[in-house]
Amino acid sequence: MSADDSRTVLLVSNRRLDENSGRAAKFQTRAERLAERGWNLRVGYVEPTPVGTPLGIVRNLRAARRADVINSVSNPPQLQIAGGILARLTGTPWIAEFRDPLVENPDVEPDSVAARIRRRLEGYILTHADRVVWYDGIQIPDDYFEQTYPDVPSDRVRKLPPIGFDEQSFESVDPASHEEFTVTYAGSFYEGWIEPYTFLRGLSDYVESRGEHADVRAHFFGDWNESYAEAAANHGVTDYVEPHDFVPHEEIVAELKGSDALLYVGGDDPRNEHNLPSKLYDYIGARRPIVAIVDPSFRVADVITENGFGIVVDPDDHAGVADALERIRSGEFEYAPDEADVERFTRSHSLDAYLEALNAVADATDEE
Repeated sequence: MSADDSRTVLLVSNRRLDENSGRAAKFQTRAERLAERGWNLRVGYVEPTPVGTPLGIVRNLRAARRADVINSVSNPPQLQIAGGILARLTGTPWIAEFRDPLVENPDVEPDSVAARIRRRLEGYILTHADRVVWYDGIQIPDDYFEQTYPDVPSDRVRKLPPIGFDEQSFESVDPASHEEFTVTYAGSFYEGWIEPYTFLRGLSDYVESRGEHADVRAHFFGDWNESYAEAAANHGVTDYVEPHDFVPHEEIVAELKGSDALLYVGGDDPRNEHNLPSKLYDYIGARRPIVAIVDPSFRVADVITENGFGIVVDPDDHAGVADALERIRSGEFEYAPDEADVERFTRSHSLDAYLEALNAVADATDEE
């Protein structure tokens, strides 16, 4: 396809491609991959505020008329509102993309005014968007749309594979070098929900069991506070824990690839039951064994155990943490997932499915 034959998708987003954020980086990767497949991605920036949303709609009207497809994303919900209005005003086909749930969102109280507004917005999206796409791994059950909107044609809603990791960013980075047995955690903690206390106690058990041969180091990149430091001190593992600030993605990729084990903390709060977080994809991309402290019934636990990506430990089982570390270190746990299973969690795999939906909407318009 020549440049003159290329199509344009207007991505309604509150992130510009050159911003330093995880979602901006994902959209930048999308833009590059779409360009290889004959699509131009243009960002229709909308600031999700009472003033910024209507201003964004007005500023993007011309771009929306010229686009082949409008693609709005969740969250925040203002982006879907802007996408729906732009589609209504211009007649341009509209894809509503759910990267996070609108209604089944753990950060929104079910009986709140915000929840009621989101339910109405979601209903509008399901009945007016040309296509609704959502990613495996966001916090909704597989049959959510089918059960909630039984009158919506099934071909209007498309489930996409997990967003996945950008394989090119992993192929181009060399692993960091560490002398000790190294465990790495990358990302945020959430008070009262996802915190490292079970791991720290399990690390203490592990250190005690190995005595003078305990040469282990747990690196935490991201959130770390005085409570965690105090817990590490109480369990006698301060010298084995090394907190760091957030670092650029390229640096964290090197750390993940150079680690002996990667720590995931998912807890047991039901709000996290269906979630597959972005860090999981990067952990899979690093191809290192995962120690997952999470309810064994949660979706992330299924992904890890079914594909041989690591070991799942109950959130209350600190002894299980020590055992998992020893199994990985001794080689008793063999990390050897099938490469095809890793491939299912790549950005290219999810993008291929997204592109099918994008082409289908554009082709349907061309045939009219």
